[in-house]
Order: sequence, then structure tokens, then C-alpha cells
Amino acid sequence: MITESMPVMNKVQLELTDATNDLQQIIELQRLNHINIVEADLWETEGFVTLEFTVEKLEQMKGNYKHVVAKSHGTVIGYALVLLRECSVFFPFLDDMFHTIDAAVFNGDPVKEKRYFVMGQICVEKEFRGKGLFKALYRKLKEQMSDDFDFVVTEVSKKNVRSVNAHKQVGFKSINDAGHDPDTEWKVIAWDWK
Repeated sequence: MITESMPVMNKVQLELTDATNDLQQIIELQRLNHINIVEADLWETEGFVTLEFTVEKLEQMKGNYKHVVAKSHGTVIGYALVLLRECSVFFPFLDDMFHTIDAAVFNGDPVKEKRYFVMGQICVEKEFRGKGLFKALYRKLKEQMSDDFDFVVTEVSKKNVRSVNAHKQVGFKSINDAGHDPDTEWKVIAWDWK
């Protein structure tokens, strides 16, 4: 089991751990932060998630790896989801994203020739934002995955300014805009681990 404790403001103890028993809590946190629930005037400051997963989909997307969660007093307050390339067959609605990623060049190399996985979604409960938890989730993800992968890729909505900025702080760099359309809502970004 992957476990790391870290102090956070207000003496709250957070735990990053294997999410196997926490999938339903991930779905609930996801639902509360979905773009259809978060008011549009809060998108820039609070961010949002766009996809909704089921327990079955959460199991399928990670293969033999584990999602990463942060918990406070046994409750999931943040998560980072693993989405493997080979599991894309379970998510045909993400075909365009995978084609865009595979067509991209990163650090001078075609992405499709590299070992990468997609961070399927990251979310932190509102009261725990701005305390370093976002970066901690990514550090734990890197710790788990970096022996098998050269980098992690994700797609972020340009409307989600909070997420765009948070990913830059972690070290993500733009690969290209999804679909190579200058008017697209999406940016494909990667964090190089080599």
C-alpha cells in the first residue's frame, strides 16, 4: 500500500494511499466538482472536472496500477487518476484526445514512441486547495509510475484557469492544443520525468 502522511494547515493530517477502497468517495468528490455543478463564475478561481466515471471505469482505467488519493480522517479529499493508453478501449469518447496526444511531439520526440500514461483527472476538495495537496498528489503519482513511464500527459480546459496554473507550477509544459485547432477549449500538456 502506498501511504504518505503530511501536515496541512489547521493540523489536518492527510494521507496519500491506494484508492482501491475509496472509489465511491472519488465519484462523490468528482460529482461535487463537475462543470455542471460548479457555477460558471467560479470556474476560473475554483476549477472543475469534466468527466464522470463509475466504479467499473475507475477500475478499468488504471490497469495494474493504483489511483492516488488524499484522505483526511478517512474521507477522500483529493485524488489523481491513472489512465493507461491500453485502457483507452474502454473509453471511446476519449479517442480524439489519444489521437491528439499520439500525434504530438514532446522534447523533440514523437509522443507515440515514448512510454507515457494519461493522468485521467485530478481534484482537490475546496477547503483543502492552496495548501500544496495538488503537488503532493502528483509527487505520489510520479513515485508510483516513473519507473515504467517517461512522462505523464493530461488534457486541461483553457477555461479551467486554476488547473492550467496549478499544472504549470508542477512542471507541465504544453504539447499542443487538442485537435490543433486554435479555437479549441483543450490544451494537451506533459510533465517530463527524465
